Amino acid sequence: MTDKKHPSDDSPRLSRKRLLAAAAATGLVASTEGVARAAEFAQPATVALGTQPKGLPAGQHVWPALKNDAGGNPVGPSYNRLLFFDVLKSPTVGSVRTLEAALRTVERTYPWNANGVMFTVSWGPHYFEKVLKVTSPIPHPQQLSDFEYPIFDGYDVCIHLASDNEKILVAIQNAFTAGAPLPGGAKADLSGIFRWRETRTGFAGDGIPAAHQANVTGIPAGGVVPASSPLFMGFKSGYVKNQASEESVTITSGDFAGGTTQHVSYIRLKLDRWYGGMTQNQRVQLMFGPQITPDQVNAFTNDPQSKPEALNSDAVTYGMVGHAQAAARARTTTGPVIIRRDFDSVDGGVAGLHFVAVQKSIDDFVTMRQAMNATNAPRLNPSITATTNNGINEFMFVLRRANYIVPPRAKRSFPLFPYQSQALSS
Repeated sequence: MTDKKHPSDDSPRLSRKRLLAAAAATGLVASTEGVARAAEFAQPATVALGTQPKGLPAGQHVWPALKNDAGGNPVGPSYNRLLFFDVLKSPTVGSVRTLEAALRTVERTYPWNANGVMFTVSWGPHYFEKVLKVTSPIPHPQQLSDFEYPIFDGYDVCIHLASDNEKILVAIQNAFTAGAPLPGGAKADLSGIFRWRETRTGFAGDGIPAAHQANVTGIPAGGVVPASSPLFMGFKSGYVKNQASEESVTITSGDFAGGTTQHVSYIRLKLDRWYGGMTQNQRVQLMFGPQITPDQVNAFTNDPQSKPEALNSDAVTYGMVGHAQAAARARTTTGPVIIRRDFDSVDGGVAGLHFVAVQKSIDDFVTMRQAMNATNAPRLNPSITATTNNGINEFMFVLRRANYIVPPRAKRSFPLFPYQSQALSS
């Protein structure tokens, strides 16, 4: 039997055999009800997709850097916003097109760089298991140290927006969640397909954290955050050689080839003792390594020289290990395994860090995070515990954690939905 196209339908009409197959693929019973449900999935689409700007990278996670610092390290966007959603109902062809049309509208409105906006649309295990009723391509988050007790987010969708212009991020959020028009009057309303659950906001960049430190719980009074620091803890974290390349974190095979994975944590910062009871030399030692001096940190160009190979001997000799020293042990022979896109926050009036990590596999994040624990160090010197004299573990408290898959751009709208390719065919 040859499928025919209805004049008002943007996707081929489906035979009973194909409807049953689709129902089975999404966990539906092959019954009259299942066939009806599959027919609903493939309902005619009337949403116009709109054009997509040429030259956009195939990977959503490929973000161009407009500028570098004096050491040649790329400078990330100044402002970030994480939008979390649940899928309202079983997706249809119309759902796919509504989402894709909204994303393309944003891409037409703003350039794909920090002067405009860069973003990823990622999908959590709950979407695959509860909405599509298929096996999730990524694992659920887990507890990764004995001293943390995070809540595990169960959101379906996370949209990460980044720009040097915070007003752009506000405009996009209002467009997605409330139907407000973008510049030029274009609409990108997602409220018919998504339920907006939460927004997390923040910033990173020289001088921005200092401008946000007043009257914030977790930061002592007195302007303690250095005026030029890119993050609340007073040090730069993103060096070209301690970040994985976008190519190295790109999935190379399977349904999500060309995409990547993303981990998102919300971490509360408690910096009263960090700034109120420690010297700069002590902060340097805990951040990087006990052999590192402030003068050396000031001379770092493209990578912190934290000496991960000396961690055991440093633990014995100094009764202390450094955060960067411990984390660097997760590097492979080809270099770092994650891209850090974290940013500080004052959400709720509390000092925080939204830790966003991009990597080929969530296992890479787990390896790096567990390396940070330096679990062998307390066995080498009683001055070291899981949190005391052990990097910056004493000052960071993981409150929430989640894992997501970031499909390639061409598959970002309702990935693994059986009719996705048909929905996006025109």
